[in-house]
Order: sequence, then structure tokens, then C-alpha cells
Amino acid sequence: MDRVAIESGFRVTVPKKMRNGLKIGDELRVTVDYAGRIILVSEKQIRSTLQRTAGMWSGRRDIPNDGVAYVNRLRKGRRLRRLGVTRRAPR
Repeated sequence: MDRVAIESGFRVTVPKKMRNGLKIGDELRVTVDYAGRIILVSEKQIRSTLQRTAGMWSGRRDIPNDGVAYVNRLRKGRRLRRLGVTRRAPR
């Protein structure tokens, strides 16, 4: 594990061996995990990953284009089951 110092203005220098794929001007997302470690993720990598996974869901007729509506429908079904209210499938 590399050790880095936080400079004036909270500037952190990424060690050279960890700069693979980073370019000047790239935007990074910063977060801290439960162990207190600083996590840097390239915005470009996030978008690339989301594009790959979004493509596998496109064109499906059982999932609406509005993902929010789909999740709400799933949650509604869960709530109804918890309450003991179930819809019977049509025969």
C-alpha cells in the first residue's frame, strides 16, 4: 500500500504506479469507505461500466424503459405479499 500526504488545499497526489488510465483533466469521484480509505473512481470508468450493463437490458418487453416505474412495481408486489394480499394469476 502506498502512502500519500494531503497537501495544502486538500490536494492528494496519486502515486505513479496507480495512474494507469488517468489523464490530465479526467474527473474522479471521491468517497470514503467504512474502513476510512479514500476511494477514487474515474468518471469515465463509471460511465463506461453503466453503458455496458445498460445495453443488456435494452429491448426487453417485460421491463419498461422507465426503470423507476419497474422498481416501484417490484416494491409494490413485495409490500402486498408482506401484507398477505396476493393477486391470483388469471386462468
